[in-house]
Amino acid sequence: MTTVLDPAPAPAAARSRPVLPLVVAALWPAFVLAHLVLSGRWWLWLVPDIVPPLVFTAVPVVLAAGAAPFRRLRRPVALLSLAALIPGVCISGWNVAALWTSPTAPPPGALTVFSWNTEYWDSDGGPFYPFLQRQHADVYLLQEYLNDGDIPTPVHDLERLRAAFPGYHIAVAGELVTVSRLPILRTYPLPADVPLTDTGWVAEFVRDKILRTDIDLGSGTVLSVYNLHLPVQLSPGLSVFDGAFWRTVRDQHAQREPQLRALTADVDANRNPILVAGDFNTSPAMGDLRKIPPRLHDAGALLPLYPASWRDRDGLPRWWRLDWAYTTSDVRVHSYDFGRTDGQSDHSFQLLRISV
Repeated sequence: MTTVLDPAPAPAAARSRPVLPLVVAALWPAFVLAHLVLSGRWWLWLVPDIVPPLVFTAVPVVLAAGAAPFRRLRRPVALLSLAALIPGVCISGWNVAALWTSPTAPPPGALTVFSWNTEYWDSDGGPFYPFLQRQHADVYLLQEYLNDGDIPTPVHDLERLRAAFPGYHIAVAGELVTVSRLPILRTYPLPADVPLTDTGWVAEFVRDKILRTDIDLGSGTVLSVYNLHLPVQLSPGLSVFDGAFWRTVRDQHAQREPQLRALTADVDANRNPILVAGDFNTSPAMGDLRKIPPRLHDAGALLPLYPASWRDRDGLPRWWRLDWAYTTSDVRVHSYDFGRTDGQSDHSFQLLRISV
């Protein structure tokens, strides 16, 4: 008689292993749905907003691959991953238009526009002004015209700036500097109704985050250029276990919202051709992008397949696109790229060739 032995039961660890991909695969679509609903609408969601947008495509792919060895889990994990991947692609920062969009030859009279968050003005002792001059731009949109410190302080460097760009026209509001080879007809910061909290910051640095300059292109054509730096979402120097961290997140949301409303109101009332560029402190995954005025179109089709302009610290990859350029339909963008800044800033610069 032949005795058939029952197979030995699998160890508990081996039996429980397949459960983890299924649990995570079920929770991830719920997180993506919550993100789509809450980002840009609830101030507390500014904290999840900081995740690199690439995770919205990477996590579903990793989950599906992790479940592949487990036959019984392949299909449910694959379906859950697909459910998260489809909306995730739309907010992950992939620039699929790069696959079919190419730069075009600019016509005579096209403008070179250089936009850059300087990470505090000339603060590292590097060749700051020679670096700016090498760009040979017609219009410079520069942010963080500030001295670094616990509480940043004003910079008084206009004489040096004028010496570096003789014949150029200069407009300054708070931490924003616009330098134009062409005449500036009108200059003003957008009137944003922001709460002025007692933080020690100079009021204009809190209030003036969007500087509009109307530039004379000749033949009666005026280009409105908006130099923008939206407030950052949170303070990385604070612990999440500190109440000041959460108060800062709430206060920064209260600073960002009026700026976006002011931009929409001004753009909607402005019949000139428009370019808006700067540090939006907003990634492709953030719902705040829905608040960009509908007349404006992202110029990013000419950027690489996965454009990124900011990194958390030196030595780390650039996972976030925080710097943006938008135009109205009567402004043609012939080329647009991000450039490295020789270690002088944590932001890449934006360089565009445009015509009206």
